[in-house]
Amino acid sequence: MLVCLQSYHTRFLQLDYLRGCTLYRASLANEWSSLGLGMQSRWERTLDLIGDDSFHLYVYGMNVWNVVLYWSVGLTYFMAEMCAWPKWLEHYKVQPTAVIDKKRLYSLITVNLFNQFFVAVPFSIFGYYVLKYQGTSPPIRELPTFLRLIVTFAILIAIQEVVAYYTHRLFHHRLIYKWTHKWHHEWTAPIALSSYYNHPLDHLIGNLLPSTLGLSLTNAHFFTSWLWLTWATLRTLSDHSGYHVLPFPSPRRHDFHHLKFTECFGVWGPMDYLHGTDTLFRASLLAPSETAKKNH
Repeated sequence: MLVCLQSYHTRFLQLDYLRGCTLYRASLANEWSSLGLGMQSRWERTLDLIGDDSFHLYVYGMNVWNVVLYWSVGLTYFMAEMCAWPKWLEHYKVQPTAVIDKKRLYSLITVNLFNQFFVAVPFSIFGYYVLKYQGTSPPIRELPTFLRLIVTFAILIAIQEVVAYYTHRLFHHRLIYKWTHKWHHEWTAPIALSSYYNHPLDHLIGNLLPSTLGLSLTNAHFFTSWLWLTWATLRTLSDHSGYHVLPFPSPRRHDFHHLKFTECFGVWGPMDYLHGTDTLFRASLLAPSETAKKNH
């Protein structure tokens, strides 16, 4: 009799758990649907199409997507610069005197590809096993709530700003700069495709780590990770492009860093303001308005 009761109790808990999962997924679907997105059902259909193996998604899927995104957007900027077309794009150019050095294009391409395949891919494999070791990754098929997504993004931005600032300053230290980060500064007027033109160690610590550390610390869902890394890639392409066309802060800040070397180490600005490493940049922004006032 006791065995029957225990079996019945276990069965009841299993049914209760399944009912809870069903209600949770329904609440997710309702939350996304209330925003007019229907993301949960679309996400499940996408996974039905491409598969939901976490290793394939984190390693193959993420890296293939990054390569396609980086080169398609980067080459679009490159062709627009080389052909000076479309003409309306000139209104958004913040490097009016920049000229692409064609002699450096071969090294630009090879360094980019090396970093994407021989630095980023091994790093993503390592990152996958770190997540697996933590054992707390959210289920792939269950999207995070919209609030969780927004809060996670806010935390990721803060972590990226702090880590990027200090790693960037580290690679500007006189003892290691000429061996590593000097590669990146060969482009005094950067272009979009020079975003990953870094020494491999610089790319690993200065580019990949600031963008991915927060994903582990926040236990981010794969969907959140994909959105964030897409956003981070577009942001770095914009910062190096010399054109202010994407909905990010103006690339003037990073252009100024390539011009002066000793200012604007962060991504967003707060860390530079805190450490006083953007005083010349802020003065340069005020200079035109001050001149206009005097002329007036």
